[in-house]
Amino acid sequence: MLLQSERGSLRGGLRQRLQKPSSPAAAPVARCSTTSDETDSSEDERTSVVTKEGAKTEHAADTKVVYEFGGPMGVTALMVGFPILMSYMFICLALHHGRLRSPLEADFWVEGLPSIMPNVRATIIYMGFTVFQYITAATMPGIKVNGLPVPSLGGKQLEYLCNGVATWYLDLVLVLVLHNTGIFPITAVVDEIGPIMSVAMIWAIIVTIATYVVGVVSGRTHRMSGSLPYDMFMGAVLNPRIGNVDLKMWAEIRIPWKILFFISLSAAVKDHELNVAKMIESGSMPGIWSLFGGLIQMNAIQTSAPLLFMLLAHCLYVNACMKGEECIPTTWDIFYEKFGYMLIFWNLAGVPFSYCYSTLYLLNQNMANEPIQHSGAYTAFLFILLLAAYYVWDTANSQKNRFRMQQRGTYVERNTFPQLPWGTIKNPTFIKTKHGNKLLTGGWWGWARKIHYTADLVMALSWGLITGFGSYIPYFYVTFFVVVLAHRVTRDHIHCKEKYGADFDEYCRQVPYVFIPFIF
Repeated sequence: MLLQSERGSLRGGLRQRLQKPSSPAAAPVARCSTTSDETDSSEDERTSVVTKEGAKTEHAADTKVVYEFGGPMGVTALMVGFPILMSYMFICLALHHGRLRSPLEADFWVEGLPSIMPNVRATIIYMGFTVFQYITAATMPGIKVNGLPVPSLGGKQLEYLCNGVATWYLDLVLVLVLHNTGIFPITAVVDEIGPIMSVAMIWAIIVTIATYVVGVVSGRTHRMSGSLPYDMFMGAVLNPRIGNVDLKMWAEIRIPWKILFFISLSAAVKDHELNVAKMIESGSMPGIWSLFGGLIQMNAIQTSAPLLFMLLAHCLYVNACMKGEECIPTTWDIFYEKFGYMLIFWNLAGVPFSYCYSTLYLLNQNMANEPIQHSGAYTAFLFILLLAAYYVWDTANSQKNRFRMQQRGTYVERNTFPQLPWGTIKNPTFIKTKHGNKLLTGGWWGWARKIHYTADLVMALSWGLITGFGSYIPYFYVTFFVVVLAHRVTRDHIHCKEKYGADFDEYCRQVPYVFIPFIF
């Protein structure tokens, strides 16, 4: 996984995807037979990893308020700017073939705003999906794992229900049934993509305000700065829950990556239908695939290779999030970040409706009879690049998070598909810190301290390269990602230096490269 990275996770993101470790990542030392039903008592030797001095350091870091993102003025600009930027990018894609236009032109907004105005159908689609994801997260079967000890809760480890795989397969079956029966054609998603995006942004703002107000009224605030805009952006509550569903993990995993995949699936099916219609209009007939002994017959897939590439890319990401969901509770976002605009808006609206630019650009070009086409060699190269980067990203994240879980006695071995070779390392080398944690110097993490970010960036770049060079907008994701990860790496270095002191200096000596082994 995850990925997001973090995507990050995967874990950006970004966030997972776009995931940010609370310490340099580590890999498993040995198999652990403990389950989530076992005690999380701090007296248990299996979970007493952090020393008393380390616990004091973590508590101090957990309560320390540090202005980031430019402080109150900076985050205010971000909260106002993100919805405007997303609207601008979408209008450029939808009405101007991906060409950047001046946002100061009155006609730009007069002509463009109708394409993103919320409507009833878009509201039903987005809110129906969101409610369904909550219901399945709360009720579907899955494993239970404990997160990292929370300093503000006296070291308590919260329990997380990880049933992402079950909900993911249910989603796929349900979409297939709804589409084939005509009850809800999947192409409706891309047909209403502008209004759905606006509904998502409005809902994200509502959730941000509601979460902040509930946190303040209930007295559950944590690490508050005293600045209203800054606390709205960073969040007021650390571990918000409704029933057995942790809202932070739910918002980071169940909403953004699934929506992103279904946008690409919708576009791929739409592209297939358009290409079939063009073939019929030209007098030729598409081939017929006969499945299950003729029980199912369908037109041979006519979706273009670039859109199939994007569908694969987003499928890999969302599947990684689901199959490795038990690793998410140990990530930085869940352990440290609060549930504010930064996480809420980006997960509920930002990730799915800005990481899809490559998909939308490819579909729009085909609809304009200007399809993006590449040589077979170039296309094959990008598929290989994507899969190679995904392998590094998935296994690196697995090594890191499984080690953390094993150190806390919460690791549960799973056989979710696909389990890639080298996702778990036996007998790795590491540095034992005075804090109590272990810093890995083996596996992928012996090659570079942020190698999972490198792999994530390569995947992000491939999403742009598959679209060619006719528009900058498909490259917005990788550009934005570089800025985000540069900030994360700097932030993480400072945090780890404060947390581990001389032990972190030794770690950097043993693993001197940050992103690319032997280079940087």
